[in-house]
Amino acid sequence: MDVDLLKKLVSVDTSGGRNREKAVEIIVKASRERGLEAEVVVDKKGIPNVLVYGRGSGKRVLFVTHYDVVPPGEGWTKDPFNPVLVDGKLYGRGAADDKGAIVAVLEGISKVEGNVEPVLVVAGAEETGESGDFMRSLEGDLAVIVDSGPTPTVGASGVLKWTVIVKGKQAHSAYPFLGENALYGASKVVSFVEEFGRFAEKFLRSKYRGAEHYERLPVRASATVLHAGSAWNIIPSSATVEISIRTVPGWNNDVVEPLFLDLLDEFARGNGIEYELRKDIDMGTWVSGGKEVERFLEVYREVTGIHVEPAVELGGTDGVHFADRMPVVQFGPLRPENNVHGPDEFVYLKDLELVERVVERFVEEGL
Repeated sequence: MDVDLLKKLVSVDTSGGRNREKAVEIIVKASRERGLEAEVVVDKKGIPNVLVYGRGSGKRVLFVTHYDVVPPGEGWTKDPFNPVLVDGKLYGRGAADDKGAIVAVLEGISKVEGNVEPVLVVAGAEETGESGDFMRSLEGDLAVIVDSGPTPTVGASGVLKWTVIVKGKQAHSAYPFLGENALYGASKVVSFVEEFGRFAEKFLRSKYRGAEHYERLPVRASATVLHAGSAWNIIPSSATVEISIRTVPGWNNDVVEPLFLDLLDEFARGNGIEYELRKDIDMGTWVSGGKEVERFLEVYREVTGIHVEPAVELGGTDGVHFADRMPVVQFGPLRPENNVHGPDEFVYLKDLELVERVVERFVEEGL
């Protein structure tokens, strides 16, 4: 594992579109030093992405990563862009998400001439969602999403996000009988979402286990944002509730959406709540399989000695950009305790070394 290369990448602040060219230059230089061909692809948005071609022939395997990071935020006890290694953990913004994966895959594909054609894909704006079009332009026989955890998964949850706008009537708070408090209606909607979430976790369950926590991954629903009011002495005339629903294979968006909306409408009419609804996000769930995915899981078992049952990620992943045209499997160095998107983000070197070993073995043995 090239820790120096990882430190060099992490030290470059690539949040918010910063220093893209510098990060690309580091990746291209490191690839060519290892005797690999590297191509810079500038997408329609002007964002530079990198494709690194390993030595080998046969079916094309895409190892998908990204070099952009989220802003550091507050609460760090270490400099987010001055990476340090402590007790086998490398700290710094992007160490886990997703620069560690870049280095691990680069090391893995550079050590062998494979029985597949390995391609390291390094997107430039994954965190903002701007790299979707670039990813959808890529072709291959298998996509390995390395922006993931150290236990392989074969699918991801879908996302539905709605905003419920509850209507009321504004009045002076000294005369509440002259108004209709939209905040009270919104609070009832929040309670409805909580109850729907309990129902969904109990009854709307996938046949697949969750990547963590769930034996059978269920639909999950949460009220996440509440906005209401402009002053302490004014009865608010409107309030908004933002709702996140995570769908699963077998209970996908097309099934869950009408169920939820019908129940919400029935609840609102029964409680005299007038509302409008806006759908903000509709990203489908997906699950993958086939001999390519099975082969990857077999190689993982060869390296680790661990048999893995097919599991689905609790959140959405970049696999959604590939699953319509090729098999997809997810495997990388991200763990829940890595503080991804939080302060003092870190990655375990042992997890990067595992990714490197699995990638090297998979490329060497082929499909």
